[in-house]
Amino acid sequence: MRKYAIVFDVGGLFIKAGVLDERGRIVPGTYMIYPSRSKESKEELLGHFVDLVKQQTNRILAKAFRIEGIGYAFPGPFDYDRGISYIRDVDKFEAIYGVNLHDELTHRLAQEGAFAGKRAPDFRIVFENDANLFALGEYEVGKASRYAKSICLTIGTGAGSAFLERGRLVKNRSDVPENGWIYNQPFRDSVVDDYISKRGIFRLMQQAGLDADVSDVKSAADLAKAGDERAAAVFRRFGGMIGEMLLPFLRSFRPEAVVIGGQIVKSQELFLDSVREAVRDFPVALEVSDETSLSAFAGVSRLLREQKNAIRK
Repeated sequence: MRKYAIVFDVGGLFIKAGVLDERGRIVPGTYMIYPSRSKESKEELLGHFVDLVKQQTNRILAKAFRIEGIGYAFPGPFDYDRGISYIRDVDKFEAIYGVNLHDELTHRLAQEGAFAGKRAPDFRIVFENDANLFALGEYEVGKASRYAKSICLTIGTGAGSAFLERGRLVKNRSDVPENGWIYNQPFRDSVVDDYISKRGIFRLMQQAGLDADVSDVKSAADLAKAGDERAAAVFRRFGGMIGEMLLPFLRSFRPEAVVIGGQIVKSQELFLDSVREAVRDFPVALEVSDETSLSAFAGVSRLLREQKNAIRK
């Protein structure tokens, strides 16, 4: 009987989903992108999460199979061991603040007869920081695999980060910020998340007088690619800020590479040279992820595998 895992990369705008086989490969026809509905009520969100599990299960064409687990790459702050979200004041998933998603989803999925019958005896639901899983996946199948030490960044609605050394996360050491998270570290007149994020780009757009002409980051990027100098300058400044933000961590952790993922990589040609210029005094390679969510999925697969092996021991 075949065994599968259902994986989700949860973002503020979209949830990317896939089904993985026993070797951690995406099952053809199961990679999907759904709206996150992150501003809806608690009940609507929980119902949405359950529905996505059911939809992904229905995409499995094998006649006889079991679901070994469900893994979520979820933004923080979050109690990943217990499955409790503590996200608030960032305009996403605020309705599930303090909610034990692990228990809620376990209970609700048990009520779904068709799904409940497909659970393996050791079925489990796991959560981990999206940036951590991205980093682990990049080490498994992506750009970080080439380096002994790397900093992995995901830039989208916020700034996610993880510090890797020989394939292991470094979270509590003097040369990295607590948990390996940079989002709440001081930067300029605020914290990193206010600058190295979608809203950080919006701030630069406003300063350039672009906010009246374009409504989102993609439109600004399209303008820049079409030759608009104001828009191009916004992304050059943004790249410079990424580099400036990295400097203290390059000094302390001394990585061989920085791997960048997230929505922003679609516009890498607009900002990456500015990042390079800002970090030119450090011998560090700049890499861009081929596909952030696929790396996160690989990280989820590794997490589920490690937990399963730990239970067997």
